[in-house]
Amino acid sequence: MSDIGGIGITMSYLDYSQKNRQEGIIYQQLSSAKFKDTGDPDKELTTEEKELFMRDIKILHEAFVKRVAENRGLDIEKVEKLADGSTMLGKAAKENGLIDEIGNMYNVKEWIKNELKIEPEICVY
Repeated sequence: MSDIGGIGITMSYLDYSQKNRQEGIIYQQLSSAKFKDTGDPDKELTTEEKELFMRDIKILHEAFVKRVAENRGLDIEKVEKLADGSTMLGKAAKENGLIDEIGNMYNVKEWIKNELKIEPEICVY
């Protein structure tokens, strides 16, 4: 019943601008360039700023998909179809070539010990 992480890129942005308006706070932009204050939570993102963030997210997503395809020996088209950001259960991840085995922390410890010839330490918080 493992849940394997999804292939995708996420970015978040806090927007306090409406709260500031309600409290009578006015954002005054002072910067050396048009986009220098992009991501400041005290102002709304403009359409142009959102497009800049989405441009970078797309670039990072494509690089991530490419890296997964290369490292797993999969066709990039297959990985692109899987790269919708959703997670999948271990069985599906194995069927899709995204993982090699299904196991637990102790199986991994044994694998590291046998394959890498080092004694792993398990930190439990």
